[in-house]
Amino acid sequence: MKPQHRRPRRRAKVFDAAAPLSPMIDPRIAARREQVEADAAAVMRRRRRWRLVGVAALALIVGAGAVTVLSPLAGVRTIEVTGASRTGSDAVRSATGLRSGAPLVRIDTDAVVARVAALAWVRRVTLERRWPRTVVLTVEERTAVAVTPCRAVPQGCLVDRSGRVLGPVVPDDGTTATLPRLVGVPVAGDPGTQLPETAQGPLAVASILPSALRPLVAGVRGEGAEVTLDLEAPGRSGGPPVVRLGPLERVPEKLTAAATVLARTSVNAVAVLDVRVPESPALTRIRR
Repeated sequence: MKPQHRRPRRRAKVFDAAAPLSPMIDPRIAARREQVEADAAAVMRRRRRWRLVGVAALALIVGAGAVTVLSPLAGVRTIEVTGASRTGSDAVRSATGLRSGAPLVRIDTDAVVARVAALAWVRRVTLERRWPRTVVLTVEERTAVAVTPCRAVPQGCLVDRSGRVLGPVVPDDGTTATLPRLVGVPVAGDPGTQLPETAQGPLAVASILPSALRPLVAGVRGEGAEVTLDLEAPGRSGGPPVVRLGPLERVPEKLTAAATVLARTSVNAVAVLDVRVPESPALTRIRR
């Protein structure tokens, strides 16, 4: 047999991207490619310019804003106060420590609120900035529940249910004229201080006296661990009628029992009303 001769295989052409373009490319295509690359470079240059312009504009805005909020144009000019009927708006403004023209943005809210809350009548206060030049303080005041002996004035001072001394009793003040008085308790300190611990029992009773009983009570007395009520008895000689409550247990039930008995009995006829056991009140009448 004759030997067979194999034809040599043709090698596939490999495209080299790094190789120079063949001079056979159509000149119009090459020109178009150059134009596209030039346009892309121009777009990138414009984008860079706009970024620089934007950054510069933002810096100017931030700088102008900082200058504005820190300038007298955004400084405190007006301090509005609401809810301070007992404390007084001028006292609240003075307590803030804010000076006219102080930048609103630099106000230490917590410090201002703490200074105002230290005023005797203030229970809670909130601060609001109203741009460009106003501070608004909303005050919630405490409620007086009793009158206690105090150093400030001989007519006594008002206290709230927490034992905070609020201030002196104001003559002819109809809102506090019917408040019970604490009797036999230590003399209270200046407004803004707290009652001594030994006065807390009578105060707790005074703060929950029912409306039916309150006009009859002249004083709430602390005697060691027990509390008694001194009753009003106009024109009666000798000691006042007394309601014995005993220790501070089941106080609402004891007060209800006392009010029920006194609603059916003349106070002037009462010597002692013992409601230490509220289910079995014991009434001792005075001897004629």
